[in-house]
Amino acid sequence: MSTAAQSMSILMLVCATPMLGLAAYGYRNIEKPGARGFVFCQIGAIVWSIQLALLAWPGQLLPVHLNTGIRQLAQFGVAFGWLLLVWEYSKRERVDISRSLVVALLVLPAVTFVLSVTNPAHHLVLAADMPPDPVGISQFETGPWYFVAIAFAVAVAVPPVGLLVDELLSAHGAHRKQLLLLLAGWLIGFPGALQTYLFRNFESIPAYVDLTPLAFSVSATLWGMALFRYQLFGLVPVSRRTTVETMADPVIAIDANRTVVDANPAACQLFGVHEEDVAGLSLRSFCQGYPDLVSMVEPGQSHSEDITLEDAGPRHFSLDVCPIEQSGSTFGSVLVFREVTQLRKRERDLDLLKQIHSRVLRHNIRNQLTVLKGQTFAIADQDDGTFDEQTQLIRETADTLLEYSEKATDLRDIIDSEAENTSGTLTGTTRQELSRLREEYPTVEVESRIDEDVYVRSHPDIHRAIRELLHNAVAHNSDDSKRLRVTVTNTDDKGVFRVEDNGPGISNTEIETLEAGEETALQHTSGIGLWMVRLLVDKSGGTLSFDQDTEVGGTSAEIRLPIADHGTRAEK
Repeated sequence: MSTAAQSMSILMLVCATPMLGLAAYGYRNIEKPGARGFVFCQIGAIVWSIQLALLAWPGQLLPVHLNTGIRQLAQFGVAFGWLLLVWEYSKRERVDISRSLVVALLVLPAVTFVLSVTNPAHHLVLAADMPPDPVGISQFETGPWYFVAIAFAVAVAVPPVGLLVDELLSAHGAHRKQLLLLLAGWLIGFPGALQTYLFRNFESIPAYVDLTPLAFSVSATLWGMALFRYQLFGLVPVSRRTTVETMADPVIAIDANRTVVDANPAACQLFGVHEEDVAGLSLRSFCQGYPDLVSMVEPGQSHSEDITLEDAGPRHFSLDVCPIEQSGSTFGSVLVFREVTQLRKRERDLDLLKQIHSRVLRHNIRNQLTVLKGQTFAIADQDDGTFDEQTQLIRETADTLLEYSEKATDLRDIIDSEAENTSGTLTGTTRQELSRLREEYPTVEVESRIDEDVYVRSHPDIHRAIRELLHNAVAHNSDDSKRLRVTVTNTDDKGVFRVEDNGPGISNTEIETLEAGEETALQHTSGIGLWMVRLLVDKSGGTLSFDQDTEVGGTSAEIRLPIADHGTRAEK
């Protein structure tokens, strides 16, 4: 038996090894919420395992009553550590424990240790008829105080599980995995610590067999996964709390009675409330001066609304009210105020700019260009032909500017449009625009390959984009023999329009500008038409691309649009 007992004792010491590493890691992160309790748990489990190993070793290495006293202190360390770990983890912050609470909690452990050390005098912890040299707890004959100590440790270790289970019901992602690993470690470690009281009822199990250190080792492994794989001390929920605290957007949490239970610093600053005075205030008192806010909150209902608050001038917010739900019940609401003051100002500026554009480009400039063209004809009538070339150039330039004005107006209309995408035939639209192109440019050679029944979902004005690309392919082609190749094809999920020309091609600068989505002083396009094409394609949920390596020799432009559902197809 001595060899088997020695092996069991050595196994117990080996099981304590991973706990030692975890305790060291926890100590290095001692400033983080939950780390102190975690360290107490591991140290307690290590000391507990060592005392069990000493007890199982053949020959008495330490008096039984002293071994019991040290082991019970370790037992209390595990229980208190578990409580502190869960407490801080749930609160998302380190807990300040008062001295009076510490003293109160240590009274029973101190009494237990003293009674264990002095047990030979009274036998309140270990009974007088206990074997003098037991090789395991299963051979103990215990006194009444022994069970008092166990009951106290159980009373401390069990309630925190309820907190974790309650939090698990609404947890997601890494937070949920952390909770599952913590609970799994407890479910293995807690019964493991009590298994010797079950084993003593089976004579076939040797008295020195105690699986408590092994159970602690498995628990330590699971908690190690929470530490290293799911960042127990580094990820949510601590990071979520920090995120809310540092958000620029005001956030208020209220219960079902519209009583404020929490508010971040931004909310306190907005409504002029001190952070320490938040808890317990009614929403009406917190949002003093804005009683309408209270009526916007209905328990269990989501609500969004734009509001204006006066705080050294009007400030505009988009208010989102979301219910706080858990296990099918509603416990309150969260109010998030997203400031949109600058956005509203920007919208007003853009609206003013559109009005100026409409008045100046659409009327003033157009009228002045028309007058300018009229003057060139008057000059031509009175001239002997000396200035024909100059007047023709002026007329062409005026026509180009008029075209820009019209396209800018079209672009504004498309931007303002709230039209929904519709289903239509890309086949028919392309054929109509090709017919129009041939009438305008009868000398252009057009090769087309258009598949039948290519239906897409797109902006109602997508034909303008196709018209613009076809027109560009001809108008910017200086070749004497202009050639176009137009194709319309169907893929699994896209309808594809493609036009190739034999012109000089579009510059890389223009392509990069369109892909970047903005014009700069050093990078810009030569006109408005391609911006209109991109805008229409974007509003259609499609893609626009260009290629300068084509069989025809110039540039290709390609539009890909989502295929329309069979049930919504209709001819445009």
